[in-house]
Amino acid sequence: MKKKFDSKYVYAGLTAFCVLIAVLICAFLFFNFDGVLAILGKINSALTPVYIGLAVAYLLSPLVNVVERNVFIPLFRKMIKKRKAVRGISRAVSVAVVLLMALAVLFWLTMLVLPEVVDSITNLANSLPEYYRNIVNVAQELSGKHPEIAAYLKETSETIYVQLIGWLQNELIPTSTEVLGTVSDGLMDALGVLLNLVIGIIISIYLMAGKETFCAQAKRMLFSVLPQKYASLTLEIGKDINRSFARFFSGKIIDSIIVAIITFIVLSIADTPYTALISVLIGVTNIIPFFGQYIGAVPSAFLVFLVDPVKGIIFVILIIIILQVDGNIIGPKIIGESIGLGSFWILFAILVFGSLFGIIGMICAVPVFAVVYKTIKNWSARRLERKGLPQDTQSYQRMGRVSQKDRN
Repeated sequence: MKKKFDSKYVYAGLTAFCVLIAVLICAFLFFNFDGVLAILGKINSALTPVYIGLAVAYLLSPLVNVVERNVFIPLFRKMIKKRKAVRGISRAVSVAVVLLMALAVLFWLTMLVLPEVVDSITNLANSLPEYYRNIVNVAQELSGKHPEIAAYLKETSETIYVQLIGWLQNELIPTSTEVLGTVSDGLMDALGVLLNLVIGIIISIYLMAGKETFCAQAKRMLFSVLPQKYASLTLEIGKDINRSFARFFSGKIIDSIIVAIITFIVLSIADTPYTALISVLIGVTNIIPFFGQYIGAVPSAFLVFLVDPVKGIIFVILIIIILQVDGNIIGPKIIGESIGLGSFWILFAILVFGSLFGIIGMICAVPVFAVVYKTIKNWSARRLERKGLPQDTQSYQRMGRVSQKDRN
């Protein structure tokens, strides 16, 4: 007589087999960790054009939507009867026009700012001998009034001089061939960056042209892998991420441009040296929340102090006023309260993400952490609602214990 087939033993055997395979895979990854990291690094490098394309498409897609909806769809509906053809042609023309506009604006800004920056750097290089003479004069005056300080500075400078000569003779000259190789590698890296940029722009065109299809494919895969409840929750989190990033980056870019323009106007009126260079530096670093303003202001103040200490003091006063106006008036008006984070959490996010991911982490820290903060806040609010407890933070400031009255 044949025995009945017991499915629970088969299920247990398959479970044990899967667990064994998972253990073997984890062991392989653990003992070959360096090799796995090297492979992941190569994959990440190969995906660089994709990252560029995603960034370009994400930044330009809102403008493509506006141009397509308000300009080309109404225009081509009068010329073409087929609705599908109108959509396709309008999208293609909108992507081309927006991309050309972005490249034209970028080229115009480069041509507007680059000559001023080059002149500033050239003037700085030409003025270095004068700065050196000023430092020597200060040292001579100091030696006359304070000989003990002058003797210490002389001894220190001689030590530095001996170490510098030794470094030149023993390290720099023998490694000159390596320096040349490094320069050639740098040129190749620059060509690689340019190639990645071109490929990234091409990828961004495909992404902007078929963004609805790509989003639909991602949603289809999401609902096929996850239960409907968790897939819907994931979509909600994705929408929060998109809103947070879009509001933050668009507002921050506009804010940085305004700050750069105000800085240029104010410094030009004050006749501050290197006005264009400092304005560009302040505007670019202002994209980084909290720390960015100081990252640009400190070296700028040092440059102005080298030329004229009095103007350096004036620059510090002016830049503090500009940054305070930006932090308290311009920034909040443009970005608004969309981030929903306090100053402590902004600082916390920048420190953590900056230490983990560098400059990119500092730039993306605020919108990413805002989404995490909002997700945790909504989750805790739902939990408190189920327990019949108050959801606002103020109710817990003086609460020692929860009574039945608090529940009601």
